[in-house]
Amino acid sequence: MSDRTKRGASGAFEIKVPTRAALLSTAGVILLGLSFLSVETYNMMPPILPGYPGDAFFPRLVLGFCVIWAVIILARSIFLSQAAAAARYEAPYVVLHWLEFASVIVLVLLYALLVEPVGFEITTVVLMMALLVPRLLAGPRATPARAALLALALSLATMLILYAGLGPGLKIGLPLKFLPTYIQ
Repeated sequence: MSDRTKRGASGAFEIKVPTRAALLSTAGVILLGLSFLSVETYNMMPPILPGYPGDAFFPRLVLGFCVIWAVIILARSIFLSQAAAAARYEAPYVVLHWLEFASVIVLVLLYALLVEPVGFEITTVVLMMALLVPRLLAGPRATPARAALLALALSLATMLILYAGLGPGLKIGLPLKFLPTYIQ
């Protein structure tokens, strides 16, 4: 029984998965995704200038770094015996909250679909509030008003930081509705 179940959340929304299986499947999925992205870097434009590494250099560098860590996680989960894991006080099971996981996936897909018609500012604030309010309500002294106010403040701060970094900072065009556009 998890801490959330003790506080009244239903155990029906939880799945217990052996830690080793969770690590193996996570590392496997990450390696498959990294393999796909590595293949996609070969579709990038070749370098135009002699001596210039080209557009694919940095993505391949990041992908290589990620592959190293995924292989470390995979090797650790394969070669670390269960006795050694028990000696290190690792939990034998990982509790997955599938409803929360599915809701985050749905929210991110909605964000991707609605950012263009609704606007970056509104969509980002609404997404962040939808993610933050339930987590802030889980606190010991949480009230709905306090959770909503704190979520709104954090959502606005996140949106402004992303806007400043992506818009004026990196000159990336955003589908804005009321903040000034820096790129024509």
